[in-house]
Amino acid sequence: MTVTNFKWGKIVWDLKRIVLGIFLVILGVMAPYIINVYNFGIYDLLASSIREQDKNDLIIAAFKLVILNSIRCLPHYIGTFIISESIAVYLKDKILSFINSGIVLIIIPTVYHMINHVHGIHYDLGIPALIVVIIMISLKKLDLKTVSTFKKTIVIVLVLMGVQWMDIIPELSTFQFGRGETSQDIKKAAEFIGCSDVLTMTSVMFFAIFTSCALLIVKLISDEHKLIITMDKNKQIEWELSKTRFEALQARNYMELKNLVHDLKTPLTSMQALVSVIELMEENPKKLSYLKRIENSIDRLSNMISEILYEDKKNSVTIEELMEFTFSQISPFPYASKIKYINKAKSSKVNINKIGICRAVINALDNAYDAIDKKDGNIWIEVYNSDNKVYIDIIDDGIGIDEKNMKVVWERGFSTKKSTGFGLGLIKETMEKHQGKVEIISMPQKGTCISLVLPEVIGQ
Repeated sequence: MTVTNFKWGKIVWDLKRIVLGIFLVILGVMAPYIINVYNFGIYDLLASSIREQDKNDLIIAAFKLVILNSIRCLPHYIGTFIISESIAVYLKDKILSFINSGIVLIIIPTVYHMINHVHGIHYDLGIPALIVVIIMISLKKLDLKTVSTFKKTIVIVLVLMGVQWMDIIPELSTFQFGRGETSQDIKKAAEFIGCSDVLTMTSVMFFAIFTSCALLIVKLISDEHKLIITMDKNKQIEWELSKTRFEALQARNYMELKNLVHDLKTPLTSMQALVSVIELMEENPKKLSYLKRIENSIDRLSNMISEILYEDKKNSVTIEELMEFTFSQISPFPYASKIKYINKAKSSKVNINKIGICRAVINALDNAYDAIDKKDGNIWIEVYNSDNKVYIDIIDDGIGIDEKNMKVVWERGFSTKKSTGFGLGLIKETMEKHQGKVEIISMPQKGTCISLVLPEVIGQ
């Protein structure tokens, strides 16, 4: 789909389908070169029915005419319908459906005029043709956007074949039906051999069969559309509920964690004070070095607690420190042994909330592990810097991501694994909070690379 914006709205159009529709319309214009009443043998059957007074030949001639007209009309009717389906004009987010109706009302009469001009054949734009046009416009008005165009074209085919039989009914001639030359010749032949009633009954029967089938399919595709809409609404409700539950759980866990971590601050402060007092009283250099190491460990633990309590708090750390901390967190996980790690930017520094970025890396690793074969699959972590940016690439050789899903992988709730679908969304949010970004490159059945990009701290 291509979107063209203008001042008051936009036009959404599908070029491939428009080209297909134009091709079918042109094919419809050229169809009389390929098939006509003579190579269908219709007039031979009419001559035989008059000569032999044979009703069967007349009915077969009528049947062949309906098939001929349907085949010749199908390309340009279906082509017009596809063109109409492939264009949507919006004015301030409101679709202008009359434009689609106008497309049908312009193309169909134009095609009839071109056929008359190119082939010298009188294609009658009568009531049957208008009925088909009305059906095409009505299908568009029903807005069955979840139903495939193919299913809707089946309705048009059935209606087209049904109304073609109306042209053969002698009693409808006074109502401007069957004004084509061959249709009139068949009705005259039926009157001549005295089988007008048989022709009428046959025509009415086939008209009823085709139109009934068309109405049945309209009902089926309408029900299908309603079912899909209902399922989509249910999915949306489920997603909202899942999101609410997740946020409630996250809020509760976060508050509990904050309270727990906050409580840890008190003994840490006491430990720092006691170590400082002992340092003042101690003269042994070896013991002082031990005390200094204890004090540094307490400081690091205090900084980690601060990062958990205050998500916006950031510190300058080397990439190697970040990755060592991350590996310490994932050591109990089943995929820890599968990771192959390369760090070409160990001394590069980034200004981050270490807990938040670590969580983003772990989420990316979780996704990689879900995608790979649990026995033979592999995960790589490659770290490098370029153009004052640090890249952390998490690569797997798993099932990959379908191209159709690439645009929606970041949406909250999207998942192909029946999970909450919040992992990738959280990664993106975390990276954006750090003035970074996340990128995905994926090939189905080949693997995926999730690249976390952070600005490098220069000159520290």
